[in-house]
Amino acid sequence: MKKISVLSLSILSAFTISCSSDDSPTTSGDILGKWYFKEYKVQGQTIPYDDHEECGKDYIQFNADGSGANVDVWNCELDAAPFTYTKSGNNLSITSDGVTDIVPITELSSTTLKVKTISDFDDDGDDETVIIVLTKN
Repeated sequence: MKKISVLSLSILSAFTISCSSDDSPTTSGDILGKWYFKEYKVQGQTIPYDDHEECGKDYIQFNADGSGANVDVWNCELDAAPFTYTKSGNNLSITSDGVTDIVPITELSSTTLKVKTISDFDDDGDDETVIIVLTKN
């Protein structure tokens, strides 16, 4: 199974769900910097992110100027896919390849970023709610 990355976030967020008023994510953290993929939470299960290389970890970089990159380490080479973003409240708007999608943030602290998407995570033909968990080192 190929990892879900920022580019995938953008694609998957076409199927995002909106946060209800009962959802009150902690958003006191700063989104700037490198966020490393840690795990996915799907239907009550935690699935570790297993696509890191020994020579480097995949990450998402958010810069202060509203630019960013999804960086995939493959065969010890960096493959960066650029994007632009804005954060408004508990939503992250990501534009990649001319497509803009809104991704709900369920948690943002100084060390943890969680975003919610809906996708067919297990390729069974049915969509699941997926929480993508990233950590900042």
